[in-house]
Amino acid sequence: MSDSAAPQTTRFRPFGRLVFIVAIFLSAFLIFLVQPLVGKRILPWFGGTPGVWAVCLAFYQTALFAGYAYAHLLIRFVKPRFQLGVHATLAAAAIFAPPVLPSLDWSLSDSENPAWRILAMMTSHVALPFIALASTGPLIQAWFARRYPERSPYPLYAVSNLGSMLALLAYPFWLEPRLGLAETAAYWTGGFAVAMAAVLLAAELARRSNAHIRAAARDPMSDPRHPGIDDPQEKSPGAGEVALWLALAGLAVVMLNGVTNRLCLDVASVPFLWILPLATYLATLILCFSSERAYRRGFHFGLVFVLLGIGVFHGLFVSQTPRATESGLAESFTSLPLVIAYYTALLFGVCSILHGELYRLRPSADSLTAFYLCMSGGGAIGGLFVGVAAPALFDGYTEFGLGLTLSVLLGLYTAARARGGVRSAWEHSPAALRGAISLGLLMLAHEGWQAMRPAPPEVSQERNFFGVVRVVNSNDGEASSRMLMHGSTLHGVQFTAPRGRGLPTSYYGRASSLSSLIKTLPQERGARIGAVGLGTGTIAAYAKPGDSFRFYETDPAVVRVARDDGTFSFLADSPAEIEVRLGEGRLLLAGEQARGDRQDFDILVIDAFSSDAIPVHLMTREAFGIYAAALNPDGVLAVHVSNRYFDLMPLVARLGREVGLEHLHAETRIAPRRQTKPSRWIYLARERERLDRIPPAARSLLGRLRLAPTTQRFWREDASSLEAVPLWTDDYSDLWSVMKAPRQPSE
Repeated sequence: MSDSAAPQTTRFRPFGRLVFIVAIFLSAFLIFLVQPLVGKRILPWFGGTPGVWAVCLAFYQTALFAGYAYAHLLIRFVKPRFQLGVHATLAAAAIFAPPVLPSLDWSLSDSENPAWRILAMMTSHVALPFIALASTGPLIQAWFARRYPERSPYPLYAVSNLGSMLALLAYPFWLEPRLGLAETAAYWTGGFAVAMAAVLLAAELARRSNAHIRAAARDPMSDPRHPGIDDPQEKSPGAGEVALWLALAGLAVVMLNGVTNRLCLDVASVPFLWILPLATYLATLILCFSSERAYRRGFHFGLVFVLLGIGVFHGLFVSQTPRATESGLAESFTSLPLVIAYYTALLFGVCSILHGELYRLRPSADSLTAFYLCMSGGGAIGGLFVGVAAPALFDGYTEFGLGLTLSVLLGLYTAARARGGVRSAWEHSPAALRGAISLGLLMLAHEGWQAMRPAPPEVSQERNFFGVVRVVNSNDGEASSRMLMHGSTLHGVQFTAPRGRGLPTSYYGRASSLSSLIKTLPQERGARIGAVGLGTGTIAAYAKPGDSFRFYETDPAVVRVARDDGTFSFLADSPAEIEVRLGEGRLLLAGEQARGDRQDFDILVIDAFSSDAIPVHLMTREAFGIYAAALNPDGVLAVHVSNRYFDLMPLVARLGREVGLEHLHAETRIAPRRQTKPSRWIYLARERERLDRIPPAARSLLGRLRLAPTTQRFWREDASSLEAVPLWTDDYSDLWSVMKAPRQPSE
């Protein structure tokens, strides 16, 4: 007897079951694999900022909604015998669409809006296969219910979740360390073809079934054969319920993107820190939708309020108390493991509240497809809000605090609503609970105020796709200064009084190792200096007549404050020929080389960190090949590697060795009287003798400045130790290889 033969029921043979399992598992796996894969591919083209992943998430949420809408319309309005043909057409179009990895032609040009360009690129390369995969979950469950009406499709939901979670774990821990992007994409394309074949075979099995056709949108969670699965609401949802579905789902995505931005801004915009929040978000969805018992209001609200208390305590006391700073307590609160753990736990608590309340509001089976459609629609709205609207609406990362505040308030409202309304729930709550909620609301009010409060008058702030740029003015007589902050990191200081206006400061101060390097330049001719990363243009304070400086800067807001509006005057006051080129530095350098433009730099500075995030695309073998080609035969590549979380010196030394450059490490201690902050640099040149001229220049410089010889320290990595350092390429990078406590400069 064939697998489809039965007058009223269909025999549950292993082959038929396996087809449905493979289809839904592989589709879910590929959906969550393509996200970091494409994100990593395009990250270097758009400045390596967290905004790239935020826009990608907005696209994925929107495409997920499109996939759910397509599945809903196909099941509801297309006759079963035609569904296979319609879906086969979509699958064929997706298979013959452009490759899932975009080409370099999509990289950022000077005048275009990166967000809209990324969305256009993703639509061209990813939309069709993503929509085809996203529609698989609801389609497979509907076709399974038609093929095997006597069995619940609920286990397929668990299989889908398993595939999603395995993909999120497999990419950073197994695939990324072993395979390049192109190779991974080739495997993904093959997997997509297999997944589509399994989906179409499942559609054919459902079409050929003679079993009684049940309602297409069957609610697996209300099946009486699955004890422990809670019954949904029986009444039809009204406008209020639909609004809550949209808001709860949308705020969960706002929190996902907000936490991801926080981590990527200060650590690195890399797949691991994209995937960790996404996996946490998915875990809360899986747990909360497995049963009402997985979500406990008291525990999850308590977790969020405790974490809020820790955040308020740190913000009000630890980070503002000199004794805490001196004792190291403040630094311990910002250690990398604690930062990641704190935000991950906060995301888990908040998303558990949102998804738990959402699950308790699920409707009866008749409205189930509309429920999932609203969930995906809310997610799309939340993703577009953070990825596209927020940079235009806010001058800081306001959406995190705003989303946190609204999420907890909405969770409290939904919980109170289920207990008869806010007033009734409050009156019938124990005094201890009312006190805990009141304290939590006070902490939440503080978080909301921190997010929404206007900047103080001494601060000007601007946000765009590339991040948040702040200018902070300090009025202190002769020591009055103006600071440029990008994220949480200082990117330049200038004294405003005429006496100190032209002094180089901060990481470029007069007692820095970079100052010693500049002293080694030949005096008989003008120097040619390039810099990837403009900051305030501090290095131009070292210029003399006849010199030529060329800066490469991705962020137009930085160019505006450093050159155009007079906020900082290092560039305007410089006697050198100054040129600023707007765009992604690595791409601009490569473009100049392709056109034959003169570079021939005596020094090329790489200092393009956004906050403490590693610009991974600037730390690869291919990038260092471009840098080496931009130097003259006696030129020096100067890479700034000061960082709170990562030790990049061995990596940079290994990269230099790969392109034929010798290296010299340099560390500078703080020298307040010479306007110099602690910093770590690594210098690379074709000949070791060129680098050997720097330490004597440093001793001479420190003597003239009357500073201790230990203010600057130089050393080299042992050649044998560099063999063990993983080599980063455009196809391969491994954050774990540098994620360890760096050797902090002495202060």
